[in-house]
Amino acid sequence: MTLNKILVHSMTFLLLVCSTSIGHEKKWPERRLRQAWPQAQSFTSKQVSLTSSQISELKSEGVQIDSKDRSPIFYFAQSKVTSGGKPQTLGLILFIDSYGANGPMEITVGLSSDGLVQKIDIWEHTENSSVTKEAYLKQFIGKSSKDPMLVNKDYQPVSEAPKASESIALAVQKALKISNVAFKKN
Repeated sequence: MTLNKILVHSMTFLLLVCSTSIGHEKKWPERRLRQAWPQAQSFTSKQVSLTSSQISELKSEGVQIDSKDRSPIFYFAQSKVTSGGKPQTLGLILFIDSYGANGPMEITVGLSSDGLVQKIDIWEHTENSSVTKEAYLKQFIGKSSKDPMLVNKDYQPVSEAPKASESIALAVQKALKISNVAFKKN
C-alpha cells in the first residue's frame, strides 16, 4: 500500500470513530427513544436549521442558544400505520444538553403532539441522584412553552441540587420553545 492510501484509510477510520463517539445524537438513540415513548411502533428523525429570525425570537424569550441548538434533531414517535397508510405521530423527542453544578447533563424531553411535556429523562450526569427521580421530574409533565419555569412557582427544586434543578427546568423550557419556534404554524 502506498503512503497516500494508508493516510486515506487512517483518516477514514478516525472520522468514523470520532463521528460515532462524540455527542449523543451522532448515532441512532433507540434505547432513549423507547424509554421516552414506549408505546411507539417506530421513530423518524428530522434535523431542522433554525433561521436567524427564529434564533432571535428564542433569545428574546430568554432562551440560551448554543451552536448545537441551531440545528436540532427532532425524533418523532410514530404509532402503527393507520388504514390510510400513514403512521400517526404521537409526539416528538428532543435531546438537550445542560450544565448542573457538577458538569454536563444529557436530558431527553418528550413532547405530545399538542406541545405539552410528556416525559423527561436525565441520562449522563454527575449531579445528586434526586434530580433523576420521578418525584422531581413529574412536576414538568403537562408544561407548555407558555410556562416560564419559575422556581417555586412552576417547579420545586431539589434542595440538595438547586443548580441542577434549575438547569433541568431551563432544558425543558428550551426544548418546548425550540420545538414551538421550529414547527410554528403561521
